[in-house]
Amino acid sequence: MQTYKEIIKSLEEVFTKLDALYIEKQVSYYLEKKEAIMNYWKNNFNPQKSICWDSLYNVAGSKGMHNKLYGINVEMAQDIAVKDAKAVIKARNVKMAKKLEEAGITKVLNSNVDSYSDGFNGYYVVETNNGQKAIRIDTIIAGGYNIQKLHYRTLVKVLK
Repeated sequence: MQTYKEIIKSLEEVFTKLDALYIEKQVSYYLEKKEAIMNYWKNNFNPQKSICWDSLYNVAGSKGMHNKLYGINVEMAQDIAVKDAKAVIKARNVKMAKKLEEAGITKVLNSNVDSYSDGFNGYYVVETNNGQKAIRIDTIIAGGYNIQKLHYRTLVKVLK
């Protein structure tokens, strides 16, 4: 097994918990946006007046979110949220694996992973083709109401 994959494997338990939380929060976010879209249409639709599209897209979070969630049932919205969350998780894992592979790790000398309610910190001392280095991996779930869409924030730093 390639050594960088050992680090990723050691993070699987932490990722499992974090990914489940992320998916849960993403589903909640999509359902809240779906409800907001439905309420907007219910309270603002009048055949005699035009819809304020900017206001609608603001309520939805974006034009894309509106188009994704308008006119579908709750189960479909949940499925879309899970699919989108899994795509983000996969992209995070690919990005992290690439960064670790590029470090040229030959051996993991020491590691410490601390997890908390919405993320984790991992610190690894590794031997590489270019000597001993430290790797720091920080992941949090970021975003909140009316600020920014819920997303992962993962930083992988190879320290010299």
